[in-house]
Amino acid sequence: MKTTISHLALLFVLTTGVLTTLSSCRDNDDDYIAKQLRNADWQGYVGAYYTNRWSLSGTTYATVMRFTSAKDYYTSGRGMELDYDTRSPRYDYAYCTFKWFIVDGEITLIYDDDRWTPIYILDYHLYDNRFYGYIRDYSNRRIQFDFENVAYNDWDYYNRSGSYGGFSNQNYYHSRSFTDDDEVVPFIDRSEQAREFSGEEDAVSIASGAFAKAMR
Repeated sequence: MKTTISHLALLFVLTTGVLTTLSSCRDNDDDYIAKQLRNADWQGYVGAYYTNRWSLSGTTYATVMRFTSAKDYYTSGRGMELDYDTRSPRYDYAYCTFKWFIVDGEITLIYDDDRWTPIYILDYHLYDNRFYGYIRDYSNRRIQFDFENVAYNDWDYYNRSGSYGGFSNQNYYHSRSFTDDDEVVPFIDRSEQAREFSGEEDAVSIASGAFAKAMR
């Protein structure tokens, strides 16, 4: 009996150690993924995403995302996304803020405009300069994406804050101010809808040009 108890006790200790190690590995993986995603501009193409989300067809559309969080060790935070026509990025675009978090390597994005929530990034590869794989949206289809880590310098055109510091305090970026050029293109400001759905005072969802028409 003593031998049996001893063996069982040893098995329990070993099993507990293995489980603890596996849990620790998962946590470390999430930390690593968040570190790779954070404070970088990821730009590229997202397969059927533009058709699925915007009912827009063609190969001239692109997306850029930025992820950030309040602390460097967080595995969740805030982000912003810009979808645009590469031929006319300042006239045909959609811009939205979102929440993101990582659990066991799965990345979830919840947009402040409820119409776009959520998407799941489950099957992917993430390196220093590449982020590619598949996402699933509300239709549960696998949509291929392929991003590169780039220095995107045009964020200020699409928001009023003028700096990235706001996200560190869990504030949202605001859309840019209206200009005379805005009067000649279709423009939809969905900020009220975004605030209502997200429960956040400064949630933002805006679009102009072809994207604005697709939202109607």
